[in-house]
Amino acid sequence: MEIEQLEIRDYLALCPPLDRLGEAVLDEITQQLEISYTRRGRELLKIDEINNTLYLIRTGAMAVYDAEGNLQGQFCEGDWVGYRSLLSDGKIGLSVRAVEDSLLYMIPADIFNKLCEEHPFFKNFFSMKKQERLRNAINDMQKGYSNNLSATTVKDLIHRHPLITDESTSIAQVAREMTDEGYTVMLITRQGQLIGIVTDRAYCTKVASNNISLQQPISDIMTDNPLTITIENLASDALLMMARHNIRHLPVMEREKIIGVVTATDLIRYQSHNTLYLINEIHRAENIHELQAFSHQLPATFVSLVNHNLATYDIGHAISSVGGAINQRLLQFAEKKLGPPPVPYAWIVAGSLARNEQTVFSDQDNAIILSDDYEASLHGEYFEQLSQMVSDGLNTCGYHYCPGNVMATNPKWRQPVSSWHQYFNKWIDEPEPMALMYSSIFFDLRCVYGDASLLEEVQEKIYKRSRISSIFLGLLTANALKFTPPIGFFRNFVLEKTGEEKKALDLKKRGTVPIIDLARVYALSAGDPALHTQDRLEAGCKAGKLSQDGMEDLKDALEFITSVRLRHQAYQISNGLELDNFVVPEQLTSLERRHLKDAFDVVHTIQSVMAQRQ
Repeated sequence: MEIEQLEIRDYLALCPPLDRLGEAVLDEITQQLEISYTRRGRELLKIDEINNTLYLIRTGAMAVYDAEGNLQGQFCEGDWVGYRSLLSDGKIGLSVRAVEDSLLYMIPADIFNKLCEEHPFFKNFFSMKKQERLRNAINDMQKGYSNNLSATTVKDLIHRHPLITDESTSIAQVAREMTDEGYTVMLITRQGQLIGIVTDRAYCTKVASNNISLQQPISDIMTDNPLTITIENLASDALLMMARHNIRHLPVMEREKIIGVVTATDLIRYQSHNTLYLINEIHRAENIHELQAFSHQLPATFVSLVNHNLATYDIGHAISSVGGAINQRLLQFAEKKLGPPPVPYAWIVAGSLARNEQTVFSDQDNAIILSDDYEASLHGEYFEQLSQMVSDGLNTCGYHYCPGNVMATNPKWRQPVSSWHQYFNKWIDEPEPMALMYSSIFFDLRCVYGDASLLEEVQEKIYKRSRISSIFLGLLTANALKFTPPIGFFRNFVLEKTGEEKKALDLKKRGTVPIIDLARVYALSAGDPALHTQDRLEAGCKAGKLSQDGMEDLKDALEFITSVRLRHQAYQISNGLELDNFVVPEQLTSLERRHLKDAFDVVHTIQSVMAQRQ
């Protein structure tokens, strides 16, 4: 292959979907394609003629027009044109004209058709339905996820030397050694061969309950012939053995030699994309300093979740679970210091944490619903102190004070059930601008600690009331249409200035927020208590407020936009940068840009439908 052809092949290898083809296929394409130079103003494809070529724009730009001469889209370097006609028996339905001098790579139709037949991902890429393209992109992303334990050997889990003793050692001596070393397990040997195992649990179930003398040999309480695993086994094998036999410790062997012990905690800790270990440690924290240390592990956990290509639904739930656990532990600290609460209360969170859509740290939004037995003169000081302690603790752990003062430290948001009823009734019956702002906050509420029935009592009435309030729902709908996707008429991105005066896409305000707001309207109009945006879309569909296709399209759009946003933030964390929601289009791959446009188109279409129904 000549140098010029090698350069072309290298370029093709960077262009989706060719970037997923092997070198042999790329070689074949390179040898059969032709190069065309098209002058500005020349019509490349004419309506009603037959096209037999797929065009890749190497340099320059093209514009697409309908039969009436209306501009339908613009394409630039790295974009494909001509595939629509190839998928429609070659007949050209739209005119394509060069708006700049352009260099084109021309791939014959027979090569295109062959690639579509042999490679489903190639055919999916050129689907004329943006919904299909978006759904296929999401499926491709999530195929990359695999359980860490399925690709890890048991040897990789061992991080401490094992405690080993002879069968004649006394029970008391073993207890001292385990305590001094901070171990929960001791391996028992006879002439260097493993014959048993003792865990800390044995001291409760055998020693204490049976009045066994601590001077007896450890062999009297050990578990004989314990199950073992080899260093070559996968970590997932260890997990299955523990689950099937209801055990938490497995000695690790290399032939007859003892190498170490794998515990259930080791498995959870190694699964860095699993937040169970972190939540467990949070609930064991003894003071705010320990809690702060554990909260600082959250960014790394978040990055691992993103890098493992988990669905954004799962990432949101995992990160929100950590946030909920920190709230709970701080409330336990406060109650331990202040004493039991004088009246029942519910500590409620709002916003992304309530919806289980939190990403790393965000501002804290919280409130307290108190029992109607509450009397300010008798109980006010207790809950004021509790609120301040928890809010300060959250700030220490990275959840900053709410700039809008939507926190339980504000007496307005620390009220009995009857007052909360009055709040919601006023917001629904008199939906002025401030009420609509509060609706976007307080219609996303979840109890994470205390008496959840207090919140349920409030929500039961407000869902019934909001469902039949046409004025409130109409204004809430108008509010949901306020932020539109960042895409122009010609499918070009609409950029906004960031704090550094750089232009970028705001993937939160103009990406996820429009979908979140739409979903809230659907759920409230259905009188459904669902909180997570995907769950709300499903609730709206079930109630007939949203079509099945509309629901699936919005869920796909939310998944893709959120995934790009989360990957952007994971990159920022990994590189020590300040977190934001602004993504510069040039930093995205051409495939990401294409699918983002598809996602924004979906949201724009649904918003247009909703606007027409008002």
